[in-house]
Amino acid sequence: MANAFDYLAWRGDLSFAADGLNEIDALVLSVLSYIDFAEIVPGAIGGKGVSLAAAAEEYAQRRPGGRAETITAFARRVPEFLTQAAATVRYREVTLSGYVAQTDMEQTKQFAVVILSFGPDQHFLSFRGTDASIVGWKEDFQMSFMEVPAQHQAREYLLEAAARLDGTLWLGGHSKGGNLAIYAAAHAPDDLQDRIGGAYSNDGPGFQPDVIESRGYQRIKDRLHVLIPRSSVVGLLLEHDVTHSVVASREIGLLQHNPFAWDVLGTRFVRAKGLNRHSLNLQSTLHAWLNRLSAEQRAEFVDTLFDVVEATGARTIGDLNKEKLAAALAAIKAFRNMDATAQVHLARTTEILFVEGQRTLRDSISADIGSLVGRIKALRPF
Repeated sequence: MANAFDYLAWRGDLSFAADGLNEIDALVLSVLSYIDFAEIVPGAIGGKGVSLAAAAEEYAQRRPGGRAETITAFARRVPEFLTQAAATVRYREVTLSGYVAQTDMEQTKQFAVVILSFGPDQHFLSFRGTDASIVGWKEDFQMSFMEVPAQHQAREYLLEAAARLDGTLWLGGHSKGGNLAIYAAAHAPDDLQDRIGGAYSNDGPGFQPDVIESRGYQRIKDRLHVLIPRSSVVGLLLEHDVTHSVVASREIGLLQHNPFAWDVLGTRFVRAKGLNRHSLNLQSTLHAWLNRLSAEQRAEFVDTLFDVVEATGARTIGDLNKEKLAAALAAIKAFRNMDATAQVHLARTTEILFVEGQRTLRDSISADIGSLVGRIKALRPF
Protein backbone atom coordinates (compact mmCIF):
# COMPACT_ATOMS: atom_id res chain seq x y z
CA MET A 1 0.00 0.00 0.00
CA ALA A 2 1.21 3.54 -0.78
CA ASN A 3 2.27 6.08 1.83
CA ALA A 4 2.99 9.82 1.93
CA PHE A 5 6.32 9.36 0.14
CA ASP A 6 4.52 7.58 -2.68
CA TYR A 7 2.00 10.43 -2.80
CA LEU A 8 4.85 12.86 -3.54
CA ALA A 9 5.88 10.77 -6.53
CA TRP A 10 2.34 10.25 -7.77
CA ARG A 11 0.83 13.70 -7.24
CA GLY A 12 3.99 15.77 -7.39
CA ASP A 13 3.60 16.80 -11.01
CA LEU A 14 0.28 18.58 -10.38
CA SER A 15 0.36 22.15 -9.08
CA PHE A 16 -2.05 23.36 -6.43
CA ALA A 17 -3.63 25.55 -9.12
CA ALA A 18 -4.50 22.38 -11.04
CA ASP A 19 -5.69 20.43 -8.01
CA GLY A 20 -6.40 22.01 -4.63
CA LEU A 21 -5.44 21.06 -1.09
CA ASN A 22 -6.51 17.64 0.17
CA GLU A 23 -5.99 15.73 3.43
CA ILE A 24 -2.69 14.21 2.26
CA ASP A 25 -1.36 17.68 1.40
CA ALA A 26 -2.40 18.79 4.89
CA LEU A 27 -0.27 16.04 6.39
CA VAL A 28 2.67 16.83 4.09
CA LEU A 29 2.61 20.48 5.11
CA SER A 30 2.09 19.56 8.77
CA VAL A 31 5.13 17.31 9.11
CA LEU A 32 7.45 19.81 7.42
CA SER A 33 7.21 21.94 10.56
CA TYR A 34 9.42 19.36 12.32
CA ILE A 35 12.37 20.68 10.28
CA ASP A 36 14.63 23.17 12.06
CA PHE A 37 14.37 26.14 9.70
CA ALA A 38 16.38 28.51 11.92
CA GLU A 39 18.38 30.98 9.81
CA ILE A 40 16.76 29.52 6.70
CA VAL A 41 13.15 30.74 6.84
CA PRO A 42 12.51 34.37 7.89
CA GLY A 43 10.59 35.00 11.09
CA ALA A 44 8.51 37.73 9.47
CA ILE A 45 5.07 36.61 8.30
CA GLY A 46 4.39 37.05 4.60
CA GLY A 47 6.73 39.24 2.62
CA LYS A 48 9.19 37.64 0.24
CA GLY A 49 9.70 34.42 2.18
CA VAL A 50 11.73 31.54 0.75
CA SER A 51 10.67 28.75 -1.57
CA LEU A 52 10.59 25.18 -0.30
CA ALA A 53 13.16 24.24 -2.94
CA ALA A 54 15.58 26.92 -1.70
CA ALA A 55 14.92 26.06 1.95
CA ALA A 56 15.60 22.36 1.30
CA GLU A 57 18.85 23.15 -0.50
CA GLU A 58 20.12 25.37 2.28
CA TYR A 59 19.03 22.89 4.94
CA ALA A 60 21.06 20.17 3.19
CA GLN A 61 24.10 22.45 3.07
CA ARG A 62 23.83 23.39 6.74
CA ARG A 63 23.15 19.84 7.92
CA PRO A 64 25.02 17.39 5.69
CA GLY A 65 23.45 13.99 5.86
CA GLY A 66 20.07 15.42 6.79
CA ARG A 67 20.36 14.69 10.52
CA ALA A 68 16.99 15.17 12.20
CA GLU A 69 16.92 17.55 15.14
CA THR A 70 14.58 15.43 17.26
CA ILE A 71 14.06 11.78 18.10
CA THR A 72 10.37 11.80 17.28
CA ALA A 73 9.45 8.35 15.95
CA PHE A 74 9.42 9.38 12.31
CA ALA A 75 11.74 12.42 12.51
CA ARG A 76 14.71 10.62 11.03
CA ARG A 77 12.90 10.56 7.69
CA VAL A 78 11.58 14.13 7.73
CA PRO A 79 14.72 15.64 6.11
CA GLU A 80 14.44 13.05 3.32
CA PHE A 81 10.75 13.93 3.00
CA LEU A 82 11.65 17.61 2.70
CA THR A 83 14.11 16.84 -0.10
CA GLN A 84 11.58 14.79 -2.05
CA ALA A 85 8.77 17.32 -1.59
CA ALA A 86 11.03 20.16 -2.73
CA ALA A 87 11.78 18.28 -5.96
CA THR A 88 8.12 18.19 -7.04
CA VAL A 89 6.20 20.68 -9.13
CA ARG A 90 3.48 20.69 -6.48
CA TYR A 91 5.61 21.81 -3.54
CA ARG A 92 8.86 23.34 -4.77
CA GLU A 93 7.43 26.84 -5.15
CA VAL A 94 5.51 26.79 -1.87
CA THR A 95 6.73 29.84 0.04
CA LEU A 96 7.81 29.61 3.68
CA SER A 97 7.69 32.48 6.15
CA GLY A 98 6.95 33.27 9.77
CA TYR A 99 9.16 30.58 11.30
CA VAL A 100 9.12 30.54 15.10
CA ALA A 101 10.67 27.94 17.41
CA GLN A 102 10.77 28.42 21.17
CA THR A 103 11.42 26.22 24.19
CA ASP A 104 10.98 27.78 27.61
CA MET A 105 11.73 25.65 30.68
CA GLU A 106 10.26 28.15 33.15
CA GLN A 107 6.97 28.57 31.31
CA THR A 108 6.86 24.87 30.33
CA LYS A 109 6.40 25.80 26.68
CA GLN A 110 7.58 24.14 23.48
CA PHE A 111 6.20 25.93 20.43
CA ALA A 112 7.14 25.99 16.76
CA VAL A 113 5.26 27.02 13.63
CA VAL A 114 5.89 27.92 10.01
CA ILE A 115 3.60 29.28 7.28
CA LEU A 116 3.61 27.53 3.91
CA SER A 117 1.86 29.59 1.23
CA PHE A 118 0.78 27.54 -1.78
CA GLY A 119 -0.69 30.46 -3.67
CA PRO A 120 -1.03 34.24 -3.31
CA ASP A 121 -4.16 33.79 -1.22
CA GLN A 122 -3.75 30.27 0.26
CA HIS A 123 -1.72 29.90 3.44
CA PHE A 124 -1.13 26.87 5.66
CA LEU A 125 -0.10 27.44 9.29
CA SER A 126 1.87 24.32 10.24
CA PHE A 127 2.28 23.76 13.99
CA ARG A 128 5.04 21.41 15.16
CA GLY A 129 4.18 18.48 17.38
CA THR A 130 5.97 17.45 20.53
CA ASP A 131 9.72 17.26 20.06
CA ALA A 132 12.26 15.36 22.16
CA SER A 133 12.38 17.94 24.96
CA ILE A 134 11.19 17.11 28.46
CA VAL A 135 9.42 20.49 28.39
CA GLY A 136 7.39 19.45 25.37
CA TRP A 137 6.26 16.22 27.00
CA LYS A 138 5.37 17.93 30.27
CA GLU A 139 3.27 20.43 28.34
CA ASP A 140 1.36 17.54 26.73
CA PHE A 141 0.58 16.09 30.15
CA GLN A 142 -0.56 19.49 31.40
CA MET A 143 -3.23 19.54 28.69
CA SER A 144 -5.20 17.11 30.86
CA PHE A 145 -5.98 19.81 33.39
CA MET A 146 -5.18 23.25 31.96
CA GLU A 147 -4.76 25.31 28.84
CA VAL A 148 -1.05 25.47 28.11
CA PRO A 149 1.16 28.37 26.95
CA ALA A 150 1.67 26.87 23.49
CA GLN A 151 -2.08 26.90 22.88
CA HIS A 152 -2.32 30.58 23.77
CA GLN A 153 0.66 31.38 21.57
CA ALA A 154 -0.91 29.45 18.68
CA ARG A 155 -3.99 31.66 18.92
CA GLU A 156 -1.91 34.86 19.02
CA TYR A 157 0.11 33.67 16.06
CA LEU A 158 -3.06 33.02 14.05
CA LEU A 159 -4.32 36.53 14.83
CA GLU A 160 -1.04 38.03 13.63
CA ALA A 161 -1.01 35.90 10.48
CA ALA A 162 -4.58 36.92 9.65
CA ALA A 163 -3.66 40.58 9.98
CA ARG A 164 -0.71 40.23 7.61
CA LEU A 165 -2.01 37.79 5.02
CA ASP A 166 -4.88 37.98 2.56
CA GLY A 167 -7.03 35.07 1.51
CA THR A 168 -7.82 31.67 2.99
CA LEU A 169 -6.03 30.32 6.04
CA TRP A 170 -5.53 26.61 6.70
CA LEU A 171 -4.16 25.17 9.92
CA GLY A 172 -2.69 21.79 10.74
CA GLY A 173 -0.22 19.73 12.66
CA HIS A 174 0.79 16.27 13.74
CA SER A 175 0.55 15.12 17.37
CA LYS A 176 0.45 18.17 19.67
CA GLY A 177 0.64 20.36 16.57
CA GLY A 178 -2.83 19.17 15.59
CA ASN A 179 -4.17 20.21 18.97
CA LEU A 180 -2.62 23.68 18.59
CA ALA A 181 -4.14 24.07 15.12
CA ILE A 182 -7.66 23.27 16.28
CA TYR A 183 -7.31 25.28 19.49
CA ALA A 184 -6.28 28.38 17.54
CA ALA A 185 -9.12 27.96 15.04
CA ALA A 186 -11.68 27.46 17.82
CA HIS A 187 -10.57 30.59 19.66
CA ALA A 188 -10.50 32.91 16.65
CA PRO A 189 -13.06 35.71 16.30
CA ASP A 190 -15.95 35.16 13.91
CA ASP A 191 -14.56 37.19 11.03
CA LEU A 192 -11.28 35.31 11.17
CA GLN A 193 -13.03 31.93 11.44
CA ASP A 194 -14.86 32.79 8.24
CA ARG A 195 -11.48 32.87 6.47
CA ILE A 196 -10.40 29.44 7.72
CA GLY A 197 -10.69 26.72 5.08
CA GLY A 198 -10.04 23.92 7.55
CA ALA A 199 -7.97 22.78 10.53
CA TYR A 200 -6.31 19.34 10.53
CA SER A 201 -5.28 17.30 13.55
CA ASN A 202 -3.20 14.25 12.61
CA ASP A 203 -3.31 11.99 15.69
CA GLY A 204 -3.31 14.97 18.02
CA PRO A 205 -4.77 15.04 21.54
CA GLY A 206 -8.23 16.44 22.13
CA PHE A 207 -9.57 19.02 24.56
CA GLN A 208 -11.17 19.56 27.89
CA PRO A 209 -14.98 19.91 27.90
CA ASP A 210 -14.98 23.70 28.31
CA VAL A 211 -13.09 24.10 25.01
CA ILE A 212 -15.37 21.69 23.16
CA GLU A 213 -18.50 23.35 24.53
CA SER A 214 -17.31 26.84 23.65
CA ARG A 215 -19.14 28.83 20.99
CA GLY A 216 -16.02 29.17 18.86
CA TYR A 217 -15.38 25.43 18.72
CA GLN A 218 -18.98 24.63 17.88
CA ARG A 219 -19.08 27.34 15.23
CA ILE A 220 -16.15 25.90 13.28
CA LYS A 221 -16.38 22.18 14.02
CA ASP A 222 -17.66 21.36 10.53
CA ARG A 223 -14.22 22.46 9.25
CA LEU A 224 -12.22 20.45 11.78
CA HIS A 225 -10.61 17.26 10.49
CA VAL A 226 -9.39 14.73 13.06
CA LEU A 227 -7.49 11.68 11.80
CA ILE A 228 -6.19 8.92 14.05
CA PRO A 229 -4.71 5.47 13.35
CA ARG A 230 -6.35 2.26 14.57
CA SER A 231 -3.91 1.92 17.46
CA SER A 232 -4.00 5.57 18.45
CA VAL A 233 -2.74 6.61 21.86
CA VAL A 234 -1.98 10.34 21.55
CA GLY A 235 -5.14 11.05 19.53
CA LEU A 236 -7.33 9.50 22.24
CA LEU A 237 -6.11 11.80 24.99
CA LEU A 238 -9.02 14.00 26.10
CA GLU A 239 -12.08 14.50 23.85
CA HIS A 240 -12.98 15.52 20.30
CA ASP A 241 -16.48 16.73 19.52
CA VAL A 242 -15.85 15.78 15.91
CA THR A 243 -16.25 12.38 14.30
CA HIS A 244 -12.67 11.24 13.80
CA SER A 245 -11.53 9.32 10.77
CA VAL A 246 -9.66 6.12 11.61
CA VAL A 247 -6.88 5.51 9.09
CA ALA A 248 -5.16 2.25 8.23
CA SER A 249 -1.45 1.86 8.96
CA ARG A 250 1.23 -0.64 8.00
CA GLU A 251 2.70 -0.40 11.51
CA ILE A 252 1.37 -1.94 14.71
CA GLY A 253 0.62 -0.56 18.14
CA LEU A 254 2.23 2.68 19.27
CA LEU A 255 4.29 2.89 16.08
CA GLN A 256 1.11 3.88 14.20
CA HIS A 257 1.67 7.42 15.49
CA ASN A 258 4.18 7.62 12.63
CA PRO A 259 2.17 9.27 9.79
CA PHE A 260 4.58 7.99 7.14
CA ALA A 261 3.14 4.54 7.88
CA TRP A 262 -0.45 5.59 7.13
CA ASP A 263 -1.91 4.00 4.01
CA VAL A 264 -2.69 6.32 1.10
CA LEU A 265 -4.98 5.74 -1.86
CA GLY A 266 -5.31 8.61 -4.31
CA THR A 267 -5.89 11.85 -2.44
CA ARG A 268 -7.17 10.22 0.77
CA PHE A 269 -5.93 8.02 3.54
CA VAL A 270 -7.29 4.50 3.54
CA ARG A 271 -9.99 4.21 6.20
CA ALA A 272 -9.95 1.41 8.76
CA LYS A 273 -13.12 -0.13 10.20
CA GLY A 274 -12.48 1.28 13.65
CA LEU A 275 -10.13 1.41 16.61
CA ASN A 276 -8.53 -1.86 17.66
CA ARG A 277 -9.11 -3.50 21.04
CA HIS A 278 -5.98 -2.06 22.60
CA SER A 279 -6.93 1.52 21.71
CA LEU A 280 -10.51 1.06 22.95
CA ASN A 281 -9.19 -0.32 26.23
CA LEU A 282 -6.76 2.56 26.55
CA GLN A 283 -9.47 5.08 25.69
CA SER A 284 -11.82 3.79 28.40
CA THR A 285 -9.03 3.70 30.97
CA LEU A 286 -7.75 7.19 30.20
CA HIS A 287 -11.21 8.72 30.27
CA ALA A 288 -12.12 6.92 33.51
CA TRP A 289 -8.94 8.26 35.08
CA LEU A 290 -9.39 11.83 33.85
CA ASN A 291 -13.08 11.95 34.80
CA ARG A 292 -12.38 10.88 38.38
CA LEU A 293 -9.44 13.15 39.08
CA SER A 294 -9.74 16.80 39.96
CA ALA A 295 -7.58 19.37 38.22
CA GLU A 296 -5.50 19.58 41.40
CA GLN A 297 -4.87 15.82 41.39
CA ARG A 298 -3.84 15.87 37.74
CA ALA A 299 -1.51 18.78 38.40
CA GLU A 300 0.02 16.91 41.35
CA PHE A 301 0.74 13.88 39.18
CA VAL A 302 2.35 15.88 36.37
CA ASP A 303 4.45 18.02 38.70
CA THR A 304 5.67 15.00 40.67
CA LEU A 305 6.54 13.01 37.58
CA PHE A 306 8.49 15.75 35.85
CA ASP A 307 10.17 17.06 39.00
CA VAL A 308 11.76 13.62 39.35
CA VAL A 309 12.72 13.42 35.67
CA GLU A 310 14.17 16.93 35.55
CA ALA A 311 16.11 16.32 38.77
CA THR A 312 18.22 13.78 36.86
CA GLY A 313 19.45 16.58 34.62
CA ALA A 314 17.57 15.20 31.64
CA ARG A 315 16.47 17.77 29.10
CA THR A 316 15.36 15.46 26.29
CA ILE A 317 13.69 12.06 26.11
CA GLY A 318 16.95 10.78 24.66
CA ASP A 319 18.67 11.62 27.94
CA LEU A 320 16.55 9.00 29.72
CA ASN A 321 18.88 6.14 28.91
CA LYS A 322 19.56 2.93 30.84
CA GLU A 323 21.65 4.74 33.42
CA LYS A 324 18.67 6.95 34.24
CA LEU A 325 16.08 4.20 34.32
CA ALA A 326 16.03 4.61 38.10
CA ALA A 327 14.61 8.11 37.58
CA ALA A 328 11.62 6.72 35.68
CA LEU A 329 11.02 4.11 38.39
CA ALA A 330 11.23 6.79 41.06
CA ALA A 331 8.59 8.78 39.19
CA ILE A 332 6.29 5.78 39.10
CA LYS A 333 6.83 5.17 42.82
CA ALA A 334 5.69 8.75 43.38
CA PHE A 335 2.17 7.58 42.48
CA ARG A 336 1.99 6.22 46.02
CA ASN A 337 1.85 9.77 47.34
CA MET A 338 -1.48 10.40 45.58
CA ASP A 339 -4.97 9.50 46.75
CA ALA A 340 -6.41 6.02 46.14
CA THR A 341 -8.45 6.92 43.04
CA ALA A 342 -5.43 8.51 41.36
CA GLN A 343 -3.21 5.55 42.28
CA VAL A 344 -5.51 2.97 40.71
CA HIS A 345 -6.14 4.78 37.42
CA LEU A 346 -2.61 6.04 36.92
CA ALA A 347 -1.17 2.59 37.59
CA ARG A 348 -3.61 0.95 35.14
CA THR A 349 -2.91 3.53 32.44
CA THR A 350 0.83 3.23 32.88
CA GLU A 351 0.67 -0.57 32.72
CA ILE A 352 -1.37 -0.50 29.48
CA LEU A 353 1.06 1.90 27.83
CA PHE A 354 4.12 -0.14 28.75
CA VAL A 355 2.57 -3.50 27.91
CA GLU A 356 1.56 -2.14 24.50
CA GLY A 357 5.03 -0.72 24.08
CA GLN A 358 6.52 -4.10 24.94
CA ARG A 359 4.40 -5.78 22.27
CA THR A 360 5.33 -3.36 19.49
CA LEU A 361 8.95 -2.67 20.32
CA ARG A 362 10.01 -6.10 21.59
CA ASP A 363 12.53 -6.60 18.79
CA SER A 364 14.66 -3.65 19.94
CA ILE A 365 14.01 -2.92 23.62
CA SER A 366 12.15 -5.94 24.96
CA ALA A 367 14.54 -6.51 27.84
CA ASP A 368 14.37 -2.95 29.18
CA ILE A 369 10.61 -2.57 28.75
CA GLY A 370 9.89 -6.05 30.10
CA SER A 371 11.83 -5.27 33.25
CA LEU A 372 10.05 -1.95 33.65
CA VAL A 373 6.59 -3.50 33.18
CA GLY A 374 7.41 -6.08 35.81
CA ARG A 375 8.41 -3.39 38.27
CA ILE A 376 5.29 -1.36 37.51
CA LYS A 377 3.13 -4.38 38.33
CA ALA A 378 4.99 -4.83 41.59
CA LEU A 379 4.31 -1.22 42.49
CA ARG A 380 0.58 -1.38 41.75
CA PRO A 381 -1.20 -0.20 44.92
CA PHE A 382 -4.19 -2.53 44.47
